[in-house]
Amino acid sequence: MSLKRFLAALLLSLVGLVLLAGMDLYNFTRRPGPDRETIIEIAPGSPLKKIARQLRQKGVISSVPWFIIVNRLNGSGTSLKAGEYRIAPRATPLEIIELLKSGRVIERSLSIPEGFTLKQIGERLVARGICRGDEFERLSRNRQLLEKWEIPGSSLEGYLFPSTYNYSRQTGCRQMLETMLATGKREYEKIRENSPPLNLTRHQVLTLASMIQKEAGTESEMPLIASVFFNRLRRDMRLASDPTTIYALGPAFDGNLRRRDLKNPSPYNTYQHKGLPPGPICSAGRKAIAAVFNPADSDFLYFVARGDGRHQFSRSLKEHNRAVYRYQLHRSKK
Repeated sequence: MSLKRFLAALLLSLVGLVLLAGMDLYNFTRRPGPDRETIIEIAPGSPLKKIARQLRQKGVISSVPWFIIVNRLNGSGTSLKAGEYRIAPRATPLEIIELLKSGRVIERSLSIPEGFTLKQIGERLVARGICRGDEFERLSRNRQLLEKWEIPGSSLEGYLFPSTYNYSRQTGCRQMLETMLATGKREYEKIRENSPPLNLTRHQVLTLASMIQKEAGTESEMPLIASVFFNRLRRDMRLASDPTTIYALGPAFDGNLRRRDLKNPSPYNTYQHKGLPPGPICSAGRKAIAAVFNPADSDFLYFVARGDGRHQFSRSLKEHNRAVYRYQLHRSKK
């Protein structure tokens, strides 16, 4: 080997050693960066160079070229996943790469209370940025979605299960709705399998459960309220449930239920129409659904709110009228 070739090979070896040493130092040494957590969001389809620039702008890496070289040598340049990430203080480039490869994105929590209507659920999803208003309205009445989840009604009312859900910035509106629908179906089946058989469809069960959810002041009263509704249905009596009438009024309801409101011709007005309304009036929780399958054994036909979160139950109209006077009319006069 000539001296010239030897020197060239030596030079290349030295350069390689310097590169390896620099890479090793860059990989494993904690870089001078923020002493606090850093939030970064990687958009879907972002190229490696754009990701590296984002990290550099946030101050969590010191060199764009080195970060790109390390990624490519690790074979992870195309496996960094989109999402919103929480980067630990003074994280090393390798730790950042592993985080972005893992897809461990930041998760947030969303609570849907029992008794929320479809409109209220939509407002909460829009407020969190999961759905747009028009998008939620369109999906909640999407025929394909209704058929997929075997919902006979014209909307998802009553089928979006009230619970607490985790979501990320990448969670789409349809994805969230389908998660809620799947949870509702799973919870319903669990209750049904552990309850006595009932000659009602799922739609009818959820409709009745939604009424119980809205009527009940306490969970302990739900089986009793269920028994009243079943007793009235057996006697071919109107259910005469205020919440269904209020639901029928929609935005026109101002907080006061008047006599004229009870004459609303809507099929949801159970003062005017016998049997169950066309569908649920809200999303019922586990206890309300379970109450439909397991009503109390009673001969009550009426109930009226006592003003303390509970109800007075009666067997006859005469007894009920006395209770109404005692807990409603007499109290309002006072």
